[in-house]
Amino acid sequence: MSERTQPWLAPLGLALLLLTCRSERADADDCALILDRIVALELAEQGYRDPELARRKQQEFARRFAPELQRCEGLSLPPGARECVANAVSAEEISHVCLR
Repeated sequence: MSERTQPWLAPLGLALLLLTCRSERADADDCALILDRIVALELAEQGYRDPELARRKQQEFARRFAPELQRCEGLSLPPGARECVANAVSAEEISHVCLR
């Protein structure tokens, strides 16, 4: 992957924005899980199946988006969001279904 902005970062931004509109609060683990799940799903959609690559990319994006992850803490989650994120089959599902 190149260092330029990836087109699939839009779902991440939308997901973090949508977290501001609900009642149950996200903690640091929730925020990290959402980011990790989005990264894993996007890699899988691009045909990457290597768990080590997914782990490295998750760490890379956690560093890159550290300020966003900190802002995510305390934001609202809709009911059932954690289970929905865990079971989502696409990043779009996370941003358009799980966090709405």
